[in-house]
Amino acid sequence: MAQKLLLIDGNNLGHYYNNSKPLTIGSLKVQAIYNFLKGIRQFVALFQTHKPIVIWDGASWRRMMFAEYKENRERRETKSEIRLAKLKDEYKLQVPYIKKALRMLGIAQVSALNMEADDLGAILTDRCIANGGSVVLLTGDKDWLQLVGPGVVWRDPIHDRVVTEKNFKDFTGLDTTRQFVEMKALAGDSGDNVPGVGGIGEKGAIEFLNKYGSFTNFTNGVLFEKTIDFDTLPKKFKALVEDEEKTIIFSRNIDLVDLRTPRRPIPLNLQIDHGEPDATKFQRFCEILLFNSITKNLSDWLAVFPAFREPLHATA
Repeated sequence: MAQKLLLIDGNNLGHYYNNSKPLTIGSLKVQAIYNFLKGIRQFVALFQTHKPIVIWDGASWRRMMFAEYKENRERRETKSEIRLAKLKDEYKLQVPYIKKALRMLGIAQVSALNMEADDLGAILTDRCIANGGSVVLLTGDKDWLQLVGPGVVWRDPIHDRVVTEKNFKDFTGLDTTRQFVEMKALAGDSGDNVPGVGGIGEKGAIEFLNKYGSFTNFTNGVLFEKTIDFDTLPKKFKALVEDEEKTIIFSRNIDLVDLRTPRRPIPLNLQIDHGEPDATKFQRFCEILLFNSITKNLSDWLAVFPAFREPLHATA
């Protein structure tokens, strides 16, 4: 039987759950732990036929290519940056507890020293689909949208959004996932501190790709095939062929945003933790953290997880 995977973006959901109403045990904030456990239970129950795998971020290989990659996330200058940094620090202290709880629930966890979660998500997705399986991507990170295709669904639990191959155009404004990658390369990604080519925002990049199909089609049409009249082009599009620096930036950005770029290295120090399900240890864990709503009826709470489901008995 072909495998079905539920790939969960650990830190994306963890940061979201940490931004909820604060819960404290002693000096430790625990809202990320508590809400992560509640959230993962909800989606494991919803996707009963899928194997859940939580993917964690490692250090990104992209920083070797572009030192400024995500550098903005480390700033602590403005009040907003200081507040966000404090939340991140609080969340980092909770991550080991989340990972420990997942082990006791028998949930697989994957990480690599040089890979972000979306890189590993791409690798696992492509392997699963190549073997005839299907995948649900559980994340609010739109970068994962480029993995949507036959058998691959993107589900955002933060805003309750679902994107499939059928509604991809409606959601992104683009026909293909390759165009989505090129849109990000043209417009840049402020969240990841990746500047665009300049003069073209997301709306302009979508307009450009809907009209010309791809960056290569455009440059070939202008420079070689002469099917595109250069003189009638908007100034921002003319600059794409007049300014060589823009082509260089676009090419660099493709490698930064494309989760399947040939520049992606192999995973280093790949860690796969299949977990060791243990209801007694998990109960004690929840009791220490005063997660009373979980321990109140623990057997029912655990029953949705594969390691604790009742086996199906054949009937005559």
